[in-house]
Amino acid sequence: MIIINLILSLVSTVVIYGLTPIFGLFLLSFSTPIIGWSFDFAGLNIPLSDLVGFLSVFAWLIIILYQLIFKPRERIKLNFPLIFPFACFLITAFLSLLNHPDPGTGLYYIFRWLILLYTAFIFLPYNLIKKEKDLKLVIWGLAVSSFLVMFSGWLSLLGQDWHNSFFRLKSIALSGTYPFGENHNLIAEFLSIGAFVWLSLKEWAKSPRSKRIYNSLFVLMLLAVIMTFSRAAWITIILQLGIYLLWKQRRYLEKQGGLIILAVFTLILLMTPIFWRMKILQDSNTSSTENRILLTEIAYKNWQDKPILGQGVGQFTNLVSDNLRFTAKYGDPLDSHGFLQKIMAEMGIIGLISWIFLLVVLFKEAIIGIKRYGDRSPWLLPLWIAAGGSIFFQLFNTSYYKGKVWLIVSLALIATELARKKYGEN
Repeated sequence: MIIINLILSLVSTVVIYGLTPIFGLFLLSFSTPIIGWSFDFAGLNIPLSDLVGFLSVFAWLIIILYQLIFKPRERIKLNFPLIFPFACFLITAFLSLLNHPDPGTGLYYIFRWLILLYTAFIFLPYNLIKKEKDLKLVIWGLAVSSFLVMFSGWLSLLGQDWHNSFFRLKSIALSGTYPFGENHNLIAEFLSIGAFVWLSLKEWAKSPRSKRIYNSLFVLMLLAVIMTFSRAAWITIILQLGIYLLWKQRRYLEKQGGLIILAVFTLILLMTPIFWRMKILQDSNTSSTENRILLTEIAYKNWQDKPILGQGVGQFTNLVSDNLRFTAKYGDPLDSHGFLQKIMAEMGIIGLISWIFLLVVLFKEAIIGIKRYGDRSPWLLPLWIAAGGSIFFQLFNTSYYKGKVWLIVSLALIATELARKKYGEN
């Protein structure tokens, strides 16, 4: 039965991408936060978001093969965004297998996470999105899914004890399954992306009424992020808002900087009683701070043991399971809460350098794109802020190789490239 369903899903995906590839990307975009619904196949557990990504890549390869066989005269031009920095990181991942106790498992990890990440969520959108209207449709997929994540978060407040216990926005279960993941950080990280996705759609809107609606959704999502009480999310949105306001209002701030500082200080004073109340209610809960500190100590210790190429890609949870102190106190091993610790332990200093190189290339693309085309393509700024926030959040979380983090990066790159083609290099 599983085989039949997989074949039917693949055939349907081929038809969708063959007839309307952009609608296929819309479905890929819409499914990115759905990591809680998963399917078991041949001993593998595959979340819906990754399954859609895998089917999308496989379907597109079949379409390319069809064109090569039956339409050999048609020219097929492929683009490989970020190929050099990503290839450097990928090569380092392969080299780390030299230290891996089970290279076969490490090889599977590379294909399962790194190669699927690049092909499905970076390479495929970059090669299929050729027009601004197509880009906008795929962005709508992220926007709609972020609205559902936000709605489920606000809905979770129903039934919680608002007076005597710690309450927050969190995921809700459907038929015993958490479609967006059970941890509140998982919805917080996606909402920090979704808020600025709606802000980018506002820049395309023409009617004042539509702009007001998108602004309202932006504010609601920011409030939802605050109400998750995710410390990582608070830091992320503060940085995102700060960069957005500094860039958009840079001329106004030069004249009214003192007034803005006073307004921010007043807002902090007004919010302080609420945050203090939440701190008191949370004191009885187990803090995650000690957990994260211990995970960082494990990462550092294992990096010291093999500092050049690390312990092997995908090894972090095994390193944690070998730590008696962690398993005795917290039980099941966890992946690293932060890409710096993970890469340092798994791929050593060379892996960390290659990852930072990738981030530097992205930062350069963002700065050049916003400076050159930001005034004429105002959606670039919120798209890049959403992309930057998605990566920055992974300093504290575990979604570093997931589509919901990297698809928005790909869309920001595509938006910059479309602006470059439209307006030229200067």
